[in-house]
Amino acid sequence: MTYDPMEWTIRDPLEETVPDPLERRRGRLDHGTRRAIEVAAVILLIPGFLTVQWIDMEHQSRGFQTKEHVTVVPRGGTATLGRVRLRLLGRDATGSSKSGSAANGSALLKLVVNAQPLDAQGVKQLPAIAYTVRDRAGHVWSAGGETDPDLKPAVGTVSQVSVTATVPAGLVSSVVLEARPGGPLTRKPSGPTQVLRFAH
Repeated sequence: MTYDPMEWTIRDPLEETVPDPLERRRGRLDHGTRRAIEVAAVILLIPGFLTVQWIDMEHQSRGFQTKEHVTVVPRGGTATLGRVRLRLLGRDATGSSKSGSAANGSALLKLVVNAQPLDAQGVKQLPAIAYTVRDRAGHVWSAGGETDPDLKPAVGTVSQVSVTATVPAGLVSSVVLEARPGGPLTRKPSGPTQVLRFAH
């Protein structure tokens, strides 16, 4: 058997192949088709995602919304919120025009409330009470309540709470004060929220 060194340089035996009996299909999509599928997927997925998110937010908001049980307190009367007895003493809007903190066309309203904790739980509830003011049309403005920092609330002791709110100047004499429980100590997991509305 003779060996020809030129045979391997001229012809490669691996080059001789038999064609496949089956026609092969292309495994990948071309660039344009792939982009079209991606765009269609995004167009379909984004509204679906937003719908799911909207349903979830609607479900959560229903969980946070609670019904209110409003008790109208007559002028000069007292009422109990949780374990705290409250009485509206009066309102002061005399310094509202001179106040630099009130915006143009608005007035700073100050309301004075007597608060008396009935027990130890009431002492904890007193600083958590949330105050708002409401007009006859149903518009609500938030208000802040502050007690004297030098006098700590005690069981049976009456504390004066200074409630301030910024309201439109024309509504200073007509808005009414509302008090409701606030904070984790007084929030009920279910059932209506107790609200005191002080008439004047």
